[in-house]
Amino acid sequence: MHAQLSYRGQNKPNHLWLVFVIILFLFISGWYLGLRFGAVNYSHTDLLTVLKHPLRDSKVQDVIFDLRFPRTIAAILVGAAMAEAGAIMQGVTRNPIADPGLLGINAGAGLALIIGYSIFGSMHYSLILLVCLLGSFTAALLVFGLAYQPRKGYNQLRLILAGAMIATLFNAIGQAITLYFNLSTAVIGWQAGGLAQINWKMLAIISPFIILGMLLAQASAHQLTILSLDEMVAKALGQKTFAITVFLLFIILLLSSGAVALVGSIAFIGLIIPHFIRMFVPKDYHLILPLSAFAGSCFMLWVDLFSRLLNPPTETPISAIISIVGLPCFLWLVRRGKNL
Repeated sequence: MHAQLSYRGQNKPNHLWLVFVIILFLFISGWYLGLRFGAVNYSHTDLLTVLKHPLRDSKVQDVIFDLRFPRTIAAILVGAAMAEAGAIMQGVTRNPIADPGLLGINAGAGLALIIGYSIFGSMHYSLILLVCLLGSFTAALLVFGLAYQPRKGYNQLRLILAGAMIATLFNAIGQAITLYFNLSTAVIGWQAGGLAQINWKMLAIISPFIILGMLLAQASAHQLTILSLDEMVAKALGQKTFAITVFLLFIILLLSSGAVALVGSIAFIGLIIPHFIRMFVPKDYHLILPLSAFAGSCFMLWVDLFSRLLNPPTETPISAIISIVGLPCFLWLVRRGKNL
């Protein structure tokens, strides 16, 4: 069965290896440059010294090891999580423009975070993750509940419209709560998206949930490949489509909530990256998921680097940079009007 499902891409192995090598080169160079450059630039020798002696007390060590290292690792995890979540959602819904951000999941996490700030004032990293997870779950439940038709499954147009409606509603409620409780200072950084606040403690709490989500996603790759073909075909092959769909949606929530808790509200990564990968990879999620995660990590490394270098020492919001790239890609996908 695995061989039968992979036949579409048997003419792409050379392209696949070329894409992998290019992504690997950009990944390594992006991580290297991300450690060296920012508001303060350091030489190659400074970087090597810190890497050889990471616990030595110095100003260079404080910046590279305590600030930039966790920041770049967070960028890798967030890019991988959002790209995988987008790939899974596109496979589950069989919708080429599905994305956690476009379907209201990020808006749900944002509203829950605003409500949490209004109640608690300040929150621990673990509580932020839990609040984001609850908000994402609520938004996903509403969106998929509105879009699901018992006999026809998920209607693509209804799914997008429901996502847009829920996202707009949640954003409006969030803005009202922000104004009423005067939470602009606490929320504005989250809305713009950024990695400046990342530290080792935050990574230690949130990253295991993202890694768990990625492992569960890879373990479910074969079932996702079958489900992405057609619901009737999947049922004919004996798959319990409803149970698999619910489990995959849980993985999407886990990945999206972890990413949102780390970096804030961002969109388009889960839309752009899987499409890029599917241009060179067969419709086999054993390949699509890890390569999407790898490409998403590479993309976020470079976005984070540009956010620091465009107007130093001030950081450009990550969401603005991603939108500049993501919006034209989204319009191109809508204009094409067909699955990749």
